[in-house]
Amino acid sequence: MLTDDLKTEQNQFERLGHPGRITHVLEYTGGQIDFTGSNYGYGAVKVITHGGATGSLSGGGSIPLSHLTSQAMIYPLSVRKIAGASANSARVYIFKVRGTV
Repeated sequence: MLTDDLKTEQNQFERLGHPGRITHVLEYTGGQIDFTGSNYGYGAVKVITHGGATGSLSGGGSIPLSHLTSQAMIYPLSVRKIAGASANSARVYIFKVRGTV
């Protein structure tokens, strides 16, 4: 018989894996957020409002998030950092992905 700690929903994902490609989401609202260390693995962006923020890509270069404002799109970008918006002036979702989106 399984013990209670093996029956939890979280443990089920640890044992069996995540079924989708997107496994976690962070919301950017302003300031700077880096996608290194414990934030490594975020590879897709959805922009609701950009607030003047810019996304720096992991291989170099950057793009103003104002260029990615189609709210129906999730853009498969390997971001290193998002910065430049004043506090609470942006609403950007960054997704941790497995493989490609």
